[in-house]
Amino acid sequence: MQNIKIAASVIALSFALGAGIAHAQFGIPKIPGVGGAASGGSSVKAGDLAKNARNAMYSFAMANQGLLKAFGGYADLAANQKLLEGMKIGDAAASKDDMEKIVTLTKSSSDALTAKMAENAKLDADQKKVAAAATLDYVKGLVASKNLVGSLQDVAKNPAAMGMDAGVLLYTAKEVPSIISTGASTTSSLFKYLGANGVDLTEAKAAAGGLGV
Repeated sequence: MQNIKIAASVIALSFALGAGIAHAQFGIPKIPGVGGAASGGSSVKAGDLAKNARNAMYSFAMANQGLLKAFGGYADLAANQKLLEGMKIGDAAASKDDMEKIVTLTKSSSDALTAKMAENAKLDADQKKVAAAATLDYVKGLVASKNLVGSLQDVAKNPAAMGMDAGVLLYTAKEVPSIISTGASTTSSLFKYLGANGVDLTEAKAAAGGLGV
C-alpha cells in the first residue's frame, strides 16, 4: 500500500494493560507513535493511521464506560461494554463498521455521562478510585484522538491514496473533531464534579495539557 506523508506530532502515549483499576476492567490498547514531517520526515501507511485512530477512539469509548460505572452505571452499560470488548483492536485492521459503532456509542455515552453529573451524586471511596483511573484514560484517549486530527484531515484530501482504508479514514476525519470538542467540554465539567467529590485528578490534569481545560 502506498505510503502517505503525515504531518502530525508524535504521540507519546502508553495505554498499558492492567495499569490501574480502569485498565483492569476495561482493556485499553496501545496506541503506536505516528511519525511525520514534523518528526523527522518518516511516513505512515493509511492502514496504520486508521488503526491508530481506531485505538485512540476505542480507548476513549472504554473510558466513558468506566466513568459511567463509577457514577452508578446506566441502562446500556453491560451491553455497550460487551460490544466494545468484542471488537478487534491493537494491531488488527480498522474497519468503518467498528468505527461507526465506536462513534455512535461514544456520543450516546457522552449524553449519559452529562446526565449522571447533573445528578450531582456523592461518590464513595470505591467509586472515587474507579473514577480517578477512568478519568485519566478518558483524557489520554481524547488527547490521542485530537493529536491525530491533523493527520486524518491531511490524508482525507487525497482519498485515492488511501486504498481500502478510504472508508474508515474519511468517516473518522469527519466525525472525530466534533467528538473532541464535546469531550473537552465534558472534561472541564468532569474535573469540577470529581474535584468537588475529593477525587485525585493530579495525573488526569497533567495529561490534559493540550485540551485547554
